[in-house]
Amino acid sequence: MVQATVQESASSMKEEHSFWSALNLLTVSGIMLFIGIAWRIVDQFVIGLGDTWLNIMPSKLFPFLIIIGFFWRYRRTEIDSVLGLSRNQMRVQLAVGLVMGLMISGLIDIGGTAVYGLLIDPTYPLELHILNPELLGYMFLFFLTNAFLEETLFRGLLQNGLKTRVSANAAIVISAIAFGFWHAGWPLLYGGPASDVLIQVSMMVFFTTILGLLFGIYYERFSSGQSLTGVIIAHTIFNFVNENFKIGPEPSMQGPDMAFSTPGLLGVTLVMFFFVFSMFFFVFSRYKIENVSSLWNRITERTRNILLGRSRTEAAVNDK
Repeated sequence: MVQATVQESASSMKEEHSFWSALNLLTVSGIMLFIGIAWRIVDQFVIGLGDTWLNIMPSKLFPFLIIIGFFWRYRRTEIDSVLGLSRNQMRVQLAVGLVMGLMISGLIDIGGTAVYGLLIDPTYPLELHILNPELLGYMFLFFLTNAFLEETLFRGLLQNGLKTRVSANAAIVISAIAFGFWHAGWPLLYGGPASDVLIQVSMMVFFTTILGLLFGIYYERFSSGQSLTGVIIAHTIFNFVNENFKIGPEPSMQGPDMAFSTPGLLGVTLVMFFFVFSMFFFVFSRYKIENVSSLWNRITERTRNILLGRSRTEAAVNDK
């Protein structure tokens, strides 16, 4: 009797494991996206965690842990290939992600405002404001968690799931649009009058969709679908700088900032945005991360040879 019960329990566990393991990847991505959206709505609109020091950390951390836990339990071999959490080309991924994050933050968030204040309107105040300096360590952890969730969910799960039904290009576009609408909640909460909210929601969805397209192309083409490390790093830096360091009095809306009361500043920021993103779109569409790795190795080798040759020359001079 006991043996029969044990056999039935083992059989039931095997069937459950088989069901979740064999589930279509697009269906899995839909389930995880639903969990993320539901949790995000509760944290933003019901509990109002965005107005607290905690921010909406639960809707970042727990959906990510659910995704990781699910794949670790049922589809462990797909953690690298589907979620993009691979250590492939790790050093180059980290370097490219760091450069991308700093360039987006420095040339758009900070650079656009600096150009406007220095060249167009010298009366515009350019003081640096650090928001909640006592929480900077926590906010970095928050945005790192956010980057892990959003990249594994939208670029990893959703984009790869869509590729089982549509072309890679269509998958990049659809996942980027979903990523854009994912960010519509902040202007709905803090956008002010209805007319302003509509404009801010449209801008938020548009610009975050462009960001999603860039990250999707990076993952699919530049990284050949191997790793999301680069975009996770860039995503973390971009959000951390944008949310915690302000040059001048605007924008100051909670969440990703797309609200400008100064038209000239908006115009300069748009120019910088399209310049920087056009450059990255070109690079990530045309080249592979292996090209960057090869270039880096050649530069390193040449530098080493120059330093070695200089050392030998100095040694020969000293001997004479």
